[in-house]
Amino acid sequence: MTEQKPSRLYREMTWPEIAAAAAADIPVAIPIGSTEQHGHHLPVCTDWLIPEKLLEAASERTDLIVGQFVPFGYRSRPGSGGGQHIPGTLSLRATTYIALLEDILSELKRAGFRNIVLYNWHYENSGFIYEPAFLISERHPELKILVMEDANPDFTADRQHAIWPGGFPGLALEHAAVIETSLLLHHAPHLVRPEHIKADAPERVVSYDVLPIDTRMSTATGTLSSPEAASAEKGKLLTEWMVDRLVAILDEEFGDRRDGLA
Repeated sequence: MTEQKPSRLYREMTWPEIAAAAAADIPVAIPIGSTEQHGHHLPVCTDWLIPEKLLEAASERTDLIVGQFVPFGYRSRPGSGGGQHIPGTLSLRATTYIALLEDILSELKRAGFRNIVLYNWHYENSGFIYEPAFLISERHPELKILVMEDANPDFTADRQHAIWPGGFPGLALEHAAVIETSLLLHHAPHLVRPEHIKADAPERVVSYDVLPIDTRMSTATGTLSSPEAASAEKGKLLTEWMVDRLVAILDEEFGDRRDGLA
């Protein structure tokens, strides 16, 4: 009988297993996302489920603990997340969000971890993740904290053609579109509502924000470009590219700082 490999998911580990991983200087990576609307066809857990699945795939290739996901994020913007006016989204103000991550980092330090990764998927969190990491680093310079606010790989011309043969809409408009739909079709197809997959596009696309919210910068469905070209095969390909990049960064940054577990 084949012995089952111990789980690398923090929430499934016992405290002695967590303590042993910390003592061996195994990096712990926190999947950071949001609870945000993703159109009529994807669930509101999309932004934290995807980074957790990517980290779990990376943990099969390199020593890594997949930490407890952060299910809440900073406010959704119309031009990149559909906006706060759509029901289902549960967001935090910036000060609350920064304090939350600062507390999580402090607790991981208390548990003995020296190597920590903050792995973000939700676009609007960018900038607010670096701040708590900086504050903790000032107090605990012995820690090494890797801040990855963008999980995407380099989308070369060849890669763009493979994923968007009809033309790349830009990452801001990829909310609930081909990338996220493909990744969930690959990792959690039971959560996708294929009967609700349809094209949508904002009436206005601009490079700035307007308040009060201009709903023309979002859409009726909450999907910012068409997910119709999504597929599980593309999700597998995207996962390979994202995990390749992640593993290379982890090995570069932590390769000489971890002992490993048997």
